[in-house]
Amino acid sequence: MSDNWRFVARPGAADTIYGLDLSPDGTRVATASWDSAVRVMDLQEGRTLHTLRGHEGRVYSVAFHPDGQLLASGGTDAVVRVWDTQAGALRWSQSGHTSLIYGVDFQPQGRLLASGSEDGTVAIWTIEGELVHHIEGHNQYVQGVAFSPDGRVLASGSRDCNLLLWDVESGAEVGRLAVVHNGINSVRFTPDGKRVLLTNVDGSVGIWDLATGELLLERNEHRYPVWSAVFSPDGTTFATASADRTVILWDAATGAQLGRFTGYAGDVYALEFTPDGHTLVSGSADKTIRLWSRDLSEPQWQAMTDRWQASAEAEAESLAPVVAKPAQAAAQGGMFGRLFGRR
Repeated sequence: MSDNWRFVARPGAADTIYGLDLSPDGTRVATASWDSAVRVMDLQEGRTLHTLRGHEGRVYSVAFHPDGQLLASGGTDAVVRVWDTQAGALRWSQSGHTSLIYGVDFQPQGRLLASGSEDGTVAIWTIEGELVHHIEGHNQYVQGVAFSPDGRVLASGSRDCNLLLWDVESGAEVGRLAVVHNGINSVRFTPDGKRVLLTNVDGSVGIWDLATGELLLERNEHRYPVWSAVFSPDGTTFATASADRTVILWDAATGAQLGRFTGYAGDVYALEFTPDGHTLVSGSADKTIRLWSRDLSEPQWQAMTDRWQASAEAEAESLAPVVAKPAQAAAQGGMFGRLFGRR
């Protein structure tokens, strides 16, 4: 794997960016921010296409529908919202939880939407907003939810240290992994659906075999909680985002560390790979979106950097906080830089 990764960054919100997702074609990124807004941005231009407001309080999670037209979000107000990303308008909203929604995910087949909440429950919705299942099984809050690639199983990870597997059709529990850590922060299926990638409060990350319940791979290089992780599209590598203000790239087969991205001024909460696997997009408590990329020519890279910088300057006033909050310390150094080789 090449070490020639570089980043371009720009302010993406007036407060922490906690969640993000990429459109299926990789051209747009949606972000969930603690400034109560959901934003959709053009990745190539660095230009905000829509700022979607309606949530009361912090927004924690976003997910694109497989067709790229709909976007789901959840946050402090315990309301699931689904937006039309072409019109930039709310399609529907529903209250199925009693507390903060940490995770949302669309079924790959596009028929259903799942949400996981601080109240310890999981909900499954139709894409029209009808509640199909309201599932109880965890005794602490649900931080992550993910559908299997075939859409038949929903996984939920909780701070109660359990990963539960649910039959999507019936809502019944069909599997359970007791993970001996300080709680699960995020859940991802491998592309083949046979394993899950879990990140944990204690700073560890592990890949588990769902058929046997065996822990196949575990790494503990992060010094603080690992908030999220994502596989590359081909499943050969994965990336992790941590409260230690770094992103690490890993070999999925061996657990070897392939690179470390540094320079953040706050926790890194969210990550997604573009469909070609050459670009990684992150969201952070330092309020920035960073786009890490490789194998671009110098003219291509300079053109993208110029576009992002111009868009950031043009939109600076629109990122003023909606709700007055104590100012956070500014990040040290410039907004543009390079990934610094292997550790």
